[in-house]
Amino acid sequence: MTARARNRRIVAAILLYGFAVGSVLFWREGEFDWVMLGINLGLATLGLALLHLKWRAREPRISADKAKDIFS
Repeated sequence: MTARARNRRIVAAILLYGFAVGSVLFWREGEFDWVMLGINLGLATLGLALLHLKWRAREPRISADKAKDIFS
């Protein structure tokens, strides 16, 4: 995984979890609702997992011939 891909995942995680917590505080007018927080964090985790799978599919892979050239 490249540094750019890692940074993309970190920024996505910060945004998803930040909005998950922020939306609970917004909709409950500053009060904390643990059930709503749990639901939001679960959905944020699901979204992050789906983004990870989408981005991983686009990352370049090393073929057997290319690996042989690199490591020989």
